[in-house]
Amino acid sequence: MQRNTVSRVAIMKRGLRIQCPNCGSGGLFRGLLRIRYRCPGCGLKLSRSDGFFLGAMVWNYGLTVFGVLAPLVLLGALGMLSLEVVVAGCFLAGLLVPILCYRLAWSLWLMCYYWALPHELPSNAGDNPAVDEDE
Repeated sequence: MQRNTVSRVAIMKRGLRIQCPNCGSGGLFRGLLRIRYRCPGCGLKLSRSDGFFLGAMVWNYGLTVFGVLAPLVLLGALGMLSLEVVVAGCFLAGLLVPILCYRLAWSLWLMCYYWALPHELPSNAGDNPAVDEDE
């Protein structure tokens, strides 16, 4: 049995640091809101097929709703913030948080995908060169 060269722990660390899950290099993004087609360090295909971006969207939505909006609403419900502050905060957070968390959401999605399927990484493919081929 082949030993993986990129462990799940390494994949998690790289995901939290917004690095390539395969080689650990940065530079996965072109500008603020545009992910590269391939990693500049190792050539890993970052968007595997149509719809692959949905995982990043789910992460972004979750970070926005559960990380910012829900706490704001909860603070408002507890009377710690006024209704005006909650509404203004939710409006601003709904606009800004998805933009600010875009890179993190993509990285967390790549981390989850390759954590679940580490054999899909070219570094772990061994004798299976078809792992990262274009579909």
